[in-house]
Amino acid sequence: MLESDHSNGCHWQRKLGGYITSMKNRAIACTLAAALLVAGLPFHGASAENVREKVKEIREKKADILDQISQKNAEMQKYEQTIREAQEEVKKIEKQVEPVQLELKKRMDEAEEVNKVFKQRLRFLYQKGEMNYMANVLAADSFNDFLTRFEYARLFIKQDYALFQKRMEKVREVEEQKKKYDQLIAKQQEEIKKAHDAFNKLMEEMKKDKSNLQKIHATEEYYEDELIEINLEEWRSGKLTFPYTGPMIRPAKVRESSGYGYRVHPVTGVGRMHEGIDYAGPVGTPIYAAADGVVVSSRSSSGYGWLITIYHGNKNGKRVFTRYAHSYPYQVKVRVGQQVYAGEQISSIGNNGLSTGPHLHFEVRYGYGDNPPAVNPKSWLR
Repeated sequence: MLESDHSNGCHWQRKLGGYITSMKNRAIACTLAAALLVAGLPFHGASAENVREKVKEIREKKADILDQISQKNAEMQKYEQTIREAQEEVKKIEKQVEPVQLELKKRMDEAEEVNKVFKQRLRFLYQKGEMNYMANVLAADSFNDFLTRFEYARLFIKQDYALFQKRMEKVREVEEQKKKYDQLIAKQQEEIKKAHDAFNKLMEEMKKDKSNLQKIHATEEYYEDELIEINLEEWRSGKLTFPYTGPMIRPAKVRESSGYGYRVHPVTGVGRMHEGIDYAGPVGTPIYAAADGVVVSSRSSSGYGWLITIYHGNKNGKRVFTRYAHSYPYQVKVRVGQQVYAGEQISSIGNNGLSTGPHLHFEVRYGYGDNPPAVNPKSWLR
C-alpha cells in the first residue's frame, strides 16, 4: 500500500544540500545545517514525537502570521475605502465652493470699484488743496449756506466711505462662507492623511510579517522533510501508530452525486458495490483531508485515476484510512510520508480514470492491515 520514491543511506545529507541551495533565506538554512553538522547525526535520530511537535508548533506560528496578514489586509481595505470616500467628499465640497468663489470675486471687484471712487475723491480734495476746500466752504453767502456746503462736503466723503464699508462687509460675509468650506476640505484632507499614514504603517508591518512568513516557511519545509523521513521509516517498520481523532469533515464542498452501496456502475453497466461517496464538481475544486493523518500512498491506480491514501491512526485497535480518487497527478499537493491536518487541501477534483465526469470518489477503510475493507463514510462524517 505504501508508495515512495525516497531512499535510505545518506538521504538526509542530500536532502539538506538540496534544501540549502534552494532556499531563499540562506541564513536560516545555514543555521540549520550548522546545527546538524555540530551534532554529527541526522536530525531524525531525535524523537519522532519531538519533530512532530516542532512541525505542529511551526504550523501554528505560520497560521498566526497568515491570520495577522489577513487582518491587516482587511484593515488596509477599510483605510482605502476611507480615503476614497474622503476624496469623493472633497470633490463634492469643491463643487459647492465654486459659486462661492465666483461670488467672492464679484463682491471684491465691487468693493474695489467703490474704493477707487473714494480714493479719487480724496485725491481731488488733496490736489485742490485744503485752502481751496475751505475757500469753497467760506464762499458761502450766509451762515446757513456755509453749513450746507460744509455738510455736503462731509457727506460726500462719508457716503463714499460707508459704501465702501458696506461692500467690504459683503466681502467678509462671502469670505466667511468660503472659510467654512475650506475648513470642511481641510478636515477631509486630514482624514485622508491619517488614513494614508495608517495604511503605510500597516504596509510596513505586512512586509515584516511576510519576511517572517518566508523564514517560517523555510524552517517548516526542512522539518517537514525530516518528518516525512521519520514517517516513512516508521511506516515501513510498522511503528507508525497514533490515536484516530474524529469525526471527519466533508472532503469537498460540492454536492454528493452518488452514495455508498450496491449500484449499477455508470460506465461498465455492471452491478457492483460502490465503496465510497462521490462528490461532483468542476475540475479544480479543492479536495481536503477528512481528518489528521499521514499520506501513505499517492499513485496512479487504474480505474481510480490518481489515488491518494491517508492513514488516520488507530481506533479500537483497528486502522483508519481514507482514499481520494480521480485527481490528475499535477493537482496533487502532498507527498508520501507527509503529515496532514483536517481541512488541509491535498488535491483537486479531476476526471481521471474510470469516470463519467469530474468528481471526487471518497472512501473510508477501517480494519486490520494496510488495506482494510471499505465502510460507509456517512457514519464517519460529522
